Amino acid sequence: MQTAASSTKPLPLTHMTDAYLFRSIMETETLEPVPCRVFENEPLLYFFYGRPAYRAAVQSQSNGLDAYAPICIVLKPDAASPRRIYPFDSGAFHKRLFADFTHHRMEKEDFELGNSMEMPGRLINLFWKGEQSYYNNRNTSDFVPAHMAFEAQSYQELIRYRAKGPFDDRASAIEIQAADEIALPDNIVAVIMPSDYMKGPIASRIEEMGGLALPYDHVSRGVPGENVGQIYNIVRELLSGRHGKVRYW
Repeated sequence: MQTAASSTKPLPLTHMTDAYLFRSIMETETLEPVPCRVFENEPLLYFFYGRPAYRAAVQSQSNGLDAYAPICIVLKPDAASPRRIYPFDSGAFHKRLFADFTHHRMEKEDFELGNSMEMPGRLINLFWKGEQSYYNNRNTSDFVPAHMAFEAQSYQELIRYRAKGPFDDRASAIEIQAADEIALPDNIVAVIMPSDYMKGPIASRIEEMGGLALPYDHVSRGVPGENVGQIYNIVRELLSGRHGKVRYW
């Protein structure tokens, strides 16, 4: 892993939340760590590298409450000082959703990538055919792990798996944890939110903090995660330079 090339331009971080929690975030203009049960109630902030992969709502049934509308906050790559980095959703591993791909004695700590922001780029360059392949969750590389590199073998089998399973795209999304609060001004790249919120002062405040306010058409009376596909497309356009502020490929 250490011998793999790092990225020349690290991808931004994404933090998914819902409209209810976003209201408080906008009041303080700060992302604040909250206790995490997976890590013994340690206060943490969670991000994914490049991808808006997280489903924020705690329930999966359909509803018509706008408070559950997903919102994606895109931050600069250096906005957070990583506490831990994982190649996948650590919570899903903790719940043993990846058990078919791992030895039963493996623990999530066996897959921890340290806390250097060079590690996500190295992982992508080793296991994927590029950053766009990683983003689209397609086209893994031809890399062959060493015979006894069992964790690398497990990860590769997991990201190549295409059949039905108890997990989603978070299984291959690089997770970054931070322990310190993050001020949005000067760290924010964009916020992807329901188009109705573009009519009020929210969009102006995002722009004042240095970010882009990008709308999507919120589908009401749906499962909270159904809008994530729209958010993926908008973040893909952002990374491709179509919105003018940044360009990553």
